[in-house]
Amino acid sequence: MHGVTHRDRRFRRTAQRLAVVAVAVVPVLAACSDSESPSPEVPTTDAPQQDVSHGPFFPECGGISDEQMTELTQVAGLVNTAKTSVGCQWLAGGSILGPHFSFTWFRGSPIGRERKTMELSRTSVEDVTIEGHEGFMGINEDPTMGVNLCEIGIQFGDDFIEWSISYAQEPFPDACDVATELTRQSIVNSK
Repeated sequence: MHGVTHRDRRFRRTAQRLAVVAVAVVPVLAACSDSESPSPEVPTTDAPQQDVSHGPFFPECGGISDEQMTELTQVAGLVNTAKTSVGCQWLAGGSILGPHFSFTWFRGSPIGRERKTMELSRTSVEDVTIEGHEGFMGINEDPTMGVNLCEIGIQFGDDFIEWSISYAQEPFPDACDVATELTRQSIVNSK
């Protein structure tokens, strides 16, 4: 046998023994389950949700064009790398290593859960009202750059939208001013 050492053979035998033991133990463990105990009932819901209140319809990307994104964010070379019926994402040169900006429309999703996530992961979270609609603003402050990330979530009945503005290097405009204006424009663009 070329290249096979005594240690290799010993390892192979040990592995084979473990495999035999595993095959023998699995049926024994399966037999130990108490098939006589009642299985827990899984609730089913055939009835439609009650009292669901959807907000307005938001056009693709919150009604914001690529040109408007470049103008407001002051980042050249933005590429819309993700465009779906519920959101869009713009990256500088299409790379995840630079600034990133996104719009997301959540239908039938609780805004409170998103706010709680912000409270756990951002420097601060505050209440905001934009175009008469209430929500929150999550702010992250980098020790060297200042406020480089700002996210705004605005509620519409049981729906909400969120704009996320994140800069990677200076200089950049006020991230929360950009997020506020994008949110304002999306609200105005809604139907």
